[in-house]
Amino acid sequence: MTAAVGLPILVAVTWIGGWPFALVAAAVALLASAEFVHGWLIPSMPIRQVLPQAPMFAAAGMMVAGAQADERFVWVGGAFALLFAALGYTRTNAFGPRKPYRVHAWCLVYVGLLMSAFVLLRNEAQGRDWFLLGVLATFAVDTGAYAVGRLIGRHKMAPRISPKKTWEGAAGGLVAGFAAVTLLNSALDTGVSTATMLPFAILAPLLAIVGDLVESGMKRRMGVKDASGLLPGHGGFLDRLDSLLFVLPALYVFLQLRVL
Repeated sequence: MTAAVGLPILVAVTWIGGWPFALVAAAVALLASAEFVHGWLIPSMPIRQVLPQAPMFAAAGMMVAGAQADERFVWVGGAFALLFAALGYTRTNAFGPRKPYRVHAWCLVYVGLLMSAFVLLRNEAQGRDWFLLGVLATFAVDTGAYAVGRLIGRHKMAPRISPKKTWEGAAGGLVAGFAAVTLLNSALDTGVSTATMLPFAILAPLLAIVGDLVESGMKRRMGVKDASGLLPGHGGFLDRLDSLLFVLPALYVFLQLRVL
């Protein structure tokens, strides 16, 4: 039921683009920020008690929405991240407890900066096609890794971080992701040659797997199984965004360097 509601919204705003896309992305960033701050600072408190305080850590969402109006909003968000990091990693408590500053700094980077790339990517020429390519290729990696891992997975890849992930599953995800990027590039008629897309076809599956492991590692450190229960049957928004947060920004950078 969650997918039945969420997927049509994702498809609709991706198709429309512009402010509808940016505002939905900002709303997701706001909820993901709530999960991030909750997990690192107050994991013992139910997430639904934290949500009313969401405006207090809305900076990442503002950063994402602001990317639609002017790219300089992203730079401003980055500057605040540096400021919070300076306050959080200093050796004095003169400005109060340091951990909240560190958490908010990393929230701006992990959620705000990386999700801002979603908006910037969608706003590029043929942004709809590029965004769909990145999302569908990421889904292909997850599906390939899951299917192969369940079928023949034997050798654990990172048992301390994610006990169910295997090297065989990772190999399946790499093959599926490479094939997806190559096929989608042709099917969506991006006008970019397969040879030009080859580096990204290799890089994207690797980043998808790394993003998944980073999120799993964070949850281990937080001491939680899921980022939240805000998406019934799917965990939280961070659980659904983990690989996309690495793949889509990389696709945006790749396009700037090699294509656009």
